[in-house]
Amino acid sequence: MKGLLAFFAASLVLSAQPSDSILVKEIEGGNSITIHQDAQVAIYNSYGNFLGPLLISNHRRDAQVNTNGQIIAPKTESDYFKNVQAYWSSMTKKRFHYYTQQSTKVLVEPLDVRRWVKDGDVVEAAGSKFQVMATPGYTRGAVSYLAVLDGKRCAFTGDLIYGDGKIFDLYSFQDAIPEAKVGGYHGYGARLADLVSSLQKIKTWKPDVIYPARGPVIHNPAQAIDKLIGRVQALYRNYLSTNALHWYFKEERMRICGERVLGKGAKIDLMPYCLHLDTPEWIIQFSTSRIIVADNGHGFLLDCGGKNQFETAKDLVERGVVKQIDGIFLTHTHDDHSQMVQAAAEHFKCPVYTTTEYEDVVENPGRYLMPGLTENAVPDVKGMKDGETMKWHEYEFTFRYFPGQMIYHGALLVERPKAKPVFFIGDSFAPSGIDDYCLLNRNLVHSDTGYPLCFKIIRQLPEDTWLINQHVPHVFRFSDKELTYLETQYAKRTKILRELFPWDDPNYGIDERWSTFYPYGNIMKPGETLEVEVRLINHSPIKRTFKVTPRDHRGAKVLSGPASTTLASRGEGAVKVKIQAPKEPGVYVITADIDSKDMHFRDWVETIIEVK
Repeated sequence: MKGLLAFFAASLVLSAQPSDSILVKEIEGGNSITIHQDAQVAIYNSYGNFLGPLLISNHRRDAQVNTNGQIIAPKTESDYFKNVQAYWSSMTKKRFHYYTQQSTKVLVEPLDVRRWVKDGDVVEAAGSKFQVMATPGYTRGAVSYLAVLDGKRCAFTGDLIYGDGKIFDLYSFQDAIPEAKVGGYHGYGARLADLVSSLQKIKTWKPDVIYPARGPVIHNPAQAIDKLIGRVQALYRNYLSTNALHWYFKEERMRICGERVLGKGAKIDLMPYCLHLDTPEWIIQFSTSRIIVADNGHGFLLDCGGKNQFETAKDLVERGVVKQIDGIFLTHTHDDHSQMVQAAAEHFKCPVYTTTEYEDVVENPGRYLMPGLTENAVPDVKGMKDGETMKWHEYEFTFRYFPGQMIYHGALLVERPKAKPVFFIGDSFAPSGIDDYCLLNRNLVHSDTGYPLCFKIIRQLPEDTWLINQHVPHVFRFSDKELTYLETQYAKRTKILRELFPWDDPNYGIDERWSTFYPYGNIMKPGETLEVEVRLINHSPIKRTFKVTPRDHRGAKVLSGPASTTLASRGEGAVKVKIQAPKEPGVYVITADIDSKDMHFRDWVETIIEVK
């Protein structure tokens, strides 16, 4: 992407326009395309006092600019244009126990769409006919507009493709796969199958040029499309090769998932199951919880996700199988592990342990937007430093930050005399590979974070250590050859991701929360003022300055202006934003633009304000 000037002072995407009648400009990170023939028509964005029709390819707010003209948009996404107030009102509660896993970059105010279009429709504008083609992928109901202009076949494909065979991000493709009975949470890049089909449809139309919603105009459509399909298929084939879902969902369902992206009959490699045996007798297993039992009968509980787990733990104590519960270690913040932790802590009158990296999420879940968060806060968590040890009866515990399945994740190494060590890893590995099927969990690919860090920790474990995933009724371990295979495949995936995105680091393309409001959810009184933050991670290999420009929403006012912070490579920081609640009760959404050199995102992050 080229650098931007101030709003409406747009720079040309191309040094030379493709034709006299098609003008391409870049505005706030997105392309505005104006076609001048008998009349005018704009595509994606408009600027200035443009009064002609505007063709929009999808509902995302980060790709929209207000217009005074007639708006034409895809009918299949009409709710995201019209019923946005209902969407945000529902998100105040829906964001807890959330497993649909769709991007929240939804408009905060409705757009007045004058015409809804669907696949096969024709829009006549600027003396030309624009054929509407359904091209789902980046969003579920996205469309492209196809027209012959100045004798060239022009495809306006929205966010379907970016530049020379790239996409804007990967997390926007997370979705359910109904035919494989896979829900949104487990549907890693599910709409990549739609992306491949849509790209093939565009290629069959044989465009001479593609005008995307963002990024440079594409003058070699066939080559760019082939390159993107190749990268996407290589990524998905790699994902399947190390996939923990092979253990849970078995080969047939994984083959269905794979053939959607790779094609019917495609070769699909699935990692064979590693060595797995029965759980040692000093560990009681039930559902997603475990209890470590000391020789004196005392117990240490790992996770307490639901009512059944809580009742089972109480029953074990009441029947004397376990004398008492001395403490609880919460491996990670998903509700099937955390929902009843506070209730258990109160009942057993015991402390709750995490590592410091996710202590705040457990104490204040409403301040975050992540998959599967419980609304049940756990106050006064004992946050342990990574590597910190604790003696408990005859056991030694070592607490580790272990960002495998998700970024807010820990693990507990348990060593008992005359027994093989056991490493409780939450949900991060299964006997068939790694549990990285939900992109919204933030599986970072830096060499010292995410799964690369987890591989290193596993290699440092005492000899013959068993792993325990509480969804797996066994202990298991990887051989050196199997662990090397996982490390090698993951390194290959990181290389593919580097080529797939336009950014200087692939983590921007897989980490939706590299910039985020904190708190994400706020309850305010009418007229009250509150200071929140926009938190940022500089994934880049260079120092970056990030400018944050917050935006009002109806009566909710931003009392602070744009502000910037400069972060070293891999640095983290925040910009303060002061908000005043309106007098009228309701739900309001404050958004903010994020700008840095070569990176410009309009209305990129949001925080929800409930005025009561």
